[in-house]
Amino acid sequence: MRSNIYDNLERIMSERASAVNVDLISIGLGYTAVRTSDGSCGVSFTYFTRGSNCTVVKHPMEFEGRPASEMLKLIHSDVLIERAAAIALINALNQGASGSMAEDDGSMFERLGIVRGTKCAMVGFFGPVVNRLKEVDAHIELVDESKGLGDQERFYRYLEQEADVLILTSTSLINGSTETVLGRLREDARCIMLGPTTPLVPGAFSHLPVDYLGGISVTDSEGVLRAVRHGKGTPVINRSSRKVLIPVYRNTQPPNSTTAGRESRSGSSETPEK
Repeated sequence: MRSNIYDNLERIMSERASAVNVDLISIGLGYTAVRTSDGSCGVSFTYFTRGSNCTVVKHPMEFEGRPASEMLKLIHSDVLIERAAAIALINALNQGASGSMAEDDGSMFERLGIVRGTKCAMVGFFGPVVNRLKEVDAHIELVDESKGLGDQERFYRYLEQEADVLILTSTSLINGSTETVLGRLREDARCIMLGPTTPLVPGAFSHLPVDYLGGISVTDSEGVLRAVRHGKGTPVINRSSRKVLIPVYRNTQPPNSTTAGRESRSGSSETPEK
């Protein structure tokens, strides 16, 4: 089934993609980075399953020097490493916008209302966040397939019946599970999508029960590309980026810009940040 998120991201980024070329694609062990002809850079988690031979990318990805609009279509690819590269491209195309977005001020717990006893569901293991949840004595139900953590059936029951907050890894955009997970979320629960993969494009998510996007905006493309080439992880990439935390507002109309809709999600008294 075709994903609305992918359609939205392609629609929102299409004009920008037609204005630049793909300059460089770097597929590292941990992250993938794409740089466009105007010097913008974006990253995404490298999502692949290693087979029995030496070939990881089986399909040609000969997009360097070509219009970014051609590579943008890979957001619909069933090949996960191609979809990951398309998300890195989207983050590069969005760098101009994300660079002016509100910096993460460390208020994620306050915004999500996480205090002692809050029931938190987490998809994807975020070590620093888990440690902080333990510090405030919140309850954690965690699932991370890549690390063999959690029981999926139990997790979904918790998500549907008990969870106050969902912390959802944005790598779910790569494996296509985002809408499945969100479709099981309790109606009045709060949600953030988190991680360097996160496209900071609120309009693409305004049809979903997502309250916040937490990601990065690259500030030093050479530093990020070096980190990717050297197989480094999030802590090193973050040194060449700034963390961003922005709200998502529900929009009943199809998104057509990088900004969020003006109508806030039911139950939220926040107004769009300047």
